[in-house]
Amino acid sequence: MKPAVRAIVIITGCTLSLSAAVHATGGAERTIQEALYDFSDSFYTFACSDNGELLPDTDGERIDLEGYLYERITYQTDAAEGVHFRLNTMPVGLRGVGVDSGEEFRIRESEFFVASQRLTGNVGSFRQEVKLTGRDTHRTYSLVSRGHYVIGADGTIKVSRESLERECR
Repeated sequence: MKPAVRAIVIITGCTLSLSAAVHATGGAERTIQEALYDFSDSFYTFACSDNGELLPDTDGERIDLEGYLYERITYQTDAAEGVHFRLNTMPVGLRGVGVDSGEEFRIRESEFFVASQRLTGNVGSFRQEVKLTGRDTHRTYSLVSRGHYVIGADGTIKVSRESLERECR
């Protein structure tokens, strides 16, 4: 499974609200979609041992979540028929509680993705960060996934870089 998808798999949010707006000027058109996802009944795994060492992704304490994630997607076409895509997220009252410890966790969850498509090819970059910090113990687990790609006009992948960083503190 690709790193960018790995952290998203355990999130089972459902859209609470969705809005879209379309703006057109001078041969360009921009569409904005906004959604609010409910993270209730979702969880992350705090994949750190008691002494601060990394554990496998599937091990560690389960952190039950509550709160929301706001998402904004912007699609834009320009006068040269290029297509541009941007995705940003922001937590809204997102927090977690450890199932075993009962400790409350501050949750930082942010995603950023930008891509452009033209007749000459595609280019895109993404970054996804999840950070859980215990309010009492200040123990921290972070997961950062990054990537960049370039695809030529003929469909060949010219550049494909991805990284996944995990850290316990």
